[in-house]
Amino acid sequence: MKYTLLPVLFSMSTSQPLYRPDGVKIIHDPYAPGVAEKYGLPGSTDREGFDPYADSVGPGIYSGSVKRNKNGEVKMGQQYQNHNSKPGPVYDGKGYSLMSRAISAGPETVENILADFPTLINEVSTGGATPLHTAGMSRKGSTSTALLISKGGDINALDTYGFTPLHRMASNNLAVGAKALLEAGAEPTSAIVKISMQSEARDVLRIIEEHEFKKL
Repeated sequence: MKYTLLPVLFSMSTSQPLYRPDGVKIIHDPYAPGVAEKYGLPGSTDREGFDPYADSVGPGIYSGSVKRNKNGEVKMGQQYQNHNSKPGPVYDGKGYSLMSRAISAGPETVENILADFPTLINEVSTGGATPLHTAGMSRKGSTSTALLISKGGDINALDTYGFTPLHRMASNNLAVGAKALLEAGAEPTSAIVKISMQSEARDVLRIIEEHEFKKL
């Protein structure tokens, strides 16, 4: 399970646009100077970190299990691979968090986990991701969005990149999740529209347009 993550701190220098298999436009240049030195050559990147060629991230960077102190508080410090230079939750090397794994499995698993551990609804993982952020990282994950909202997921939570769950849906063109968030009151800010346009997230742009039209 690898997730796609925006933004990344690379300059744009690719002459031809690049796209992921899901049709989302890659807005950084994976072949820019310094990228291979930091993240590795194609086929030899760190599975727990950033793969600039696939535009995907592993649990070290997003939705991963984090270190906690003796009081159970999340330890903050340098983030994995220094992908984000801001301090954030420190990866514990144990892969994806419990809720992230549940979201990857689907809504039924999410509901079962939350029935036993309701406080995990706003669990913090690497990258500052909450379960709603993680739902915005994959098509299957997005199918749990409405359920997470109904259980008390924070629709306005910010990760360490300054992204809300709706930002994540926009950057990955996940219309189902975007619709659920908009219906719950998430605000389609100009920044979210800009990310959708940069990523050519047409499905999300359509959902936002329909949502705004209903308000007229």
